[in-house]
Amino acid sequence: LILSLDSTVMAIQVSLLVLFSREIFQIIQLLTRIKSQITEPKAIRIVMVDEEQFFLCAGISLIGSCALFFSLRKIPRTKGKNVHYHAAFLIAVGVILLFVPDYIQNFIFSKGGVLVIGTIIPIFESVKAACTIDEEDDASWLQFWLASGAFTHCTEFMDVIAENFPLLAERWYEFEFFTLLWFLLPFTDGSGLLYEVITEPYITPMASKLKEKLDWKIQILLLTVNSGYLWVVWLTFLTLEEEARRTIVIVVGTVYPLAASTVALATKSNRGEDTFWLTYWSCFSILFIMMDHLENFIGSIRGFYSICLCATVYLFLPMFRGAAVIFRNVLVPLCGHYENMLLKDVHILRLDIEKKLPQSKQKDFFAKARMMFGETKED
Repeated sequence: LILSLDSTVMAIQVSLLVLFSREIFQIIQLLTRIKSQITEPKAIRIVMVDEEQFFLCAGISLIGSCALFFSLRKIPRTKGKNVHYHAAFLIAVGVILLFVPDYIQNFIFSKGGVLVIGTIIPIFESVKAACTIDEEDDASWLQFWLASGAFTHCTEFMDVIAENFPLLAERWYEFEFFTLLWFLLPFTDGSGLLYEVITEPYITPMASKLKEKLDWKIQILLLTVNSGYLWVVWLTFLTLEEEARRTIVIVVGTVYPLAASTVALATKSNRGEDTFWLTYWSCFSILFIMMDHLENFIGSIRGFYSICLCATVYLFLPMFRGAAVIFRNVLVPLCGHYENMLLKDVHILRLDIEKKLPQSKQKDFFAKARMMFGETKED
């Protein structure tokens, strides 16, 4: 019960619809009381005063999540070009921090809140975007993952510092929450603004050179390091400290993918790469969440980070492209977009046929294909 408490508390904000149950609330309070009696945590972010406040926080989170989903689906992204939206966002942040009660802020501006706003919702929307025929939404969400991935993993050390300084933890989660929200909202579209102002003119040329170097080194590594030498690499990895092994997993999962994603966005002629790297970031984010939680219990086991590293490499290496496999066979069915994915496959096939077939033969070919798709098993 004690070990599962942290995951239970974080699931409160992810599974909002399940929260409205008196029995669940009583169980969570019991688990919190048991843990507080046996252990002495350095900082407790979620403090429940009474049942009424608990359900009030859950209701506000539910309404906010629904409003965010609605805005992401119905409102076009602005590329961050309207200054008034940014000013309104800053004013709203100031009002929330000054006037919203502390117990609500502690519930929302927490590690679980950051997880929902920066990972859960973007994953769901990215899967939807990758399954639609429109390619602009793929680029928009890939821009978000570029900004979010760089920000989240470059500030990974802050979570460790925040654990030892409760006051800093409180302010850091607020800053992280609102920064990710600024990236995410279609009004502000901070990720689109950063891409046009910083990434495209300055980082893309450097990323192209970095990707070329890394592509070459990866090919050399795959050619020279055969199965007879892999055990040497693995043993060397195992001799490192736990924090060093964790850092290597994060670096491998972010540096090359960030460069490749940046180059893919700049290459307008091949939007298929945008979709692939969009699926990669969705899969890697899930892998990182699993690693971040499981390492508290089994991170000291030597083979744990080795498995995480192998899974990360499997996701993006050209010979595997495991992200596409997991995306098509796991994420898409879970999100209910399987039919949309098939329609996009048909659209891509049509574009490929139009490139390969002479225009004089296309009309007859598509007429036959139309007849074929119009037939049913009963026919």
